[in-house]
Amino acid sequence: MQVIHLNEQQCAAIVQAMHAVATAEGTVALLPEERDSIIAIQRHLLHRQKAVEPAAQVLPADLAEVVDDPAMRREAVRILIMLPIIDRQVLMVKVGVVEKAAALLGIEEHGLAMLRKAASRQFKRMAFGIMMRSVAHYWSPTGKARLSDWLDMLRIAMPSIPGLWEVMTDKGLLVKYRGLAQRPPDTLGYALYQFYLDRGFPMPGEPKSFPEGWTKHEIYHIISEYETSMQGEVLNAAFSGGNTEHLCMDLLLTVLLQSHAGFQVMPGPTSRDELKPDAFFRAVARGAATNVDLLAGWDPWSVVDLPLAECRRRFAVPPLAAEERAMLASCNALLA
Repeated sequence: MQVIHLNEQQCAAIVQAMHAVATAEGTVALLPEERDSIIAIQRHLLHRQKAVEPAAQVLPADLAEVVDDPAMRREAVRILIMLPIIDRQVLMVKVGVVEKAAALLGIEEHGLAMLRKAASRQFKRMAFGIMMRSVAHYWSPTGKARLSDWLDMLRIAMPSIPGLWEVMTDKGLLVKYRGLAQRPPDTLGYALYQFYLDRGFPMPGEPKSFPEGWTKHEIYHIISEYETSMQGEVLNAAFSGGNTEHLCMDLLLTVLLQSHAGFQVMPGPTSRDELKPDAFFRAVARGAATNVDLLAGWDPWSVVDLPLAECRRRFAVPPLAAEERAMLASCNALLA
């Protein structure tokens, strides 16, 4: 996502649009978690400390006239796309309001197609699209899905066959990652090595390890300071979605659907009610403010020798305030 700066009129229009979506233009009651989410979005993504109340619960007639900047329009639509999931139902009537707003603003966003599939419970079709984009932008370092990336997926899914594992693992890659233990203790490289070691995660090149591109997921944890607990993973996905353009909606919608609404979208655990609106949208905003998109051809090996604190400073990662740290620690979401 991109950081946007709004004037009062633009902020009021987007807030009214959010209420229009959450209430299906006044036809359903606004739930407490929806109100909390709208307030958190205003605070962290619209940069308004005092919440704005909507003039009405229908889409503003002048929405396109007021929200006239293309980047602002795209981010407004992305915000609206998240709202129908907050009630854990993904009602088509709310999706219809998002579609209406996107049409008014002239924005095509694949997240809207994902939202339609979620509303009609087409989760397998949704997962296929997410998988295709993820292999290209998360697993592959090139931005394109290569044969080797698909073979990596096959390797992970296959049962353990010792002789085959010997052929399919990359011992040189494993040596490279184990070598990070020799970096100074304050560096990003050493922090990455310790992250794998402390959690018992297989390093790239080991049997059952994820492809090397997935290292960027671990680095997201390290620079954001969100733990690998359930709540920490929710916030790390929020941070990652805010940080990247390529997989923005894939990450944000998947984590909301799977960890808050309880729908099985991708393989892995599901949960309900994991959304903590203020922490979640703060994480999205922190990711958006970070000035390096880790999924856009970024090379982690270019910075493994830098001190971790210097990486966060260079990347402009917003620091966690003391009260945030206390809250995250209380729900086991703060990286030790």
